[in-house]
Amino acid sequence: MLTVAGPAPSTIDTAQWTLWDEPVRVSVTDAGMLARAEDLVRGELDAIDVAASRMRSDSELASAGDGSEVSPLLAELVAVALSAARDTEGDVDPTVGAMLTSLGYDPDFGALVTTGATRHVQVGQLAVYRPPTWEQVRLDGQHLTIPEGVTLDLSVTMRARAVDRCAALIAATLDVGTLVSIGGDVATAGPSPRGGWPLLVRDGPVDPAANVGLPGGAAVSTASAHHRRWDTAEELLQHIVDPETGRPVRHAWRSATVAAFSALRATTVANTCLVREELAPSWLQALSAPARLVGHERSVRVFGTWPAAAET
Repeated sequence: MLTVAGPAPSTIDTAQWTLWDEPVRVSVTDAGMLARAEDLVRGELDAIDVAASRMRSDSELASAGDGSEVSPLLAELVAVALSAARDTEGDVDPTVGAMLTSLGYDPDFGALVTTGATRHVQVGQLAVYRPPTWEQVRLDGQHLTIPEGVTLDLSVTMRARAVDRCAALIAATLDVGTLVSIGGDVATAGPSPRGGWPLLVRDGPVDPAANVGLPGGAAVSTASAHHRRWDTAEELLQHIVDPETGRPVRHAWRSATVAAFSALRATTVANTCLVREELAPSWLQALSAPARLVGHERSVRVFGTWPAAAET
């Protein structure tokens, strides 16, 4: 799937902006189609934001969950999040929204309302409440029921599904090759440049880098334990939570990068690696997934068909 990247062809043109506190990038193989591609992506991402953002009080998700019908788009985004939870035995769990809120990862710091059965976990001086898990969320067609005490946070799978949808939309509408990325989630569709789409995989400026070539119809996702962090009086916290304990993961890995045929699959596996910590290598080996783990000392381990020669 992956190769060592060559130089970027001069025919590629790219637009960039910021959404969800992440850089958005749209590249196409025909520069004359870039403006139309950007319009398609902006429209698609606006619709996803209105449907499913946890950070918007006016989103459809904010008022959904009483068993009534939701839009096809929100139903799809909830369905893929529940599927990721099922595939990872709950390690990628969309019902951690209340945990994140109580840890301070919310526009309204400290705002938390929980009712129903919960489990209490102490994190320093912060009270973290464990509501019912993803298994209690019900999606019957477009009818969504969210138990009391549960706040859905779809952001992990939502971003990945967004780049998959946007890449497919551009390729189908404009008949060009394209790469779409949001933060660490990257998806391609249509014909790729010769040698693949050149991609620099690096979590931060002090981390080791890899230059890979990504073919058309493939995806790469990087999950990081170091980007979204905030301080409390007790400790430095970050946004990847172990659903079993209610605590942020312990940083067994600085980052996990996975290649797959969809960004949704890639990000599901990458985020699971951070939650499974020391068990991640054996799990990746069993999956035969093309993957790259960066450890605390910035050592690199590669798995599957990830090209070791791409390391720089």
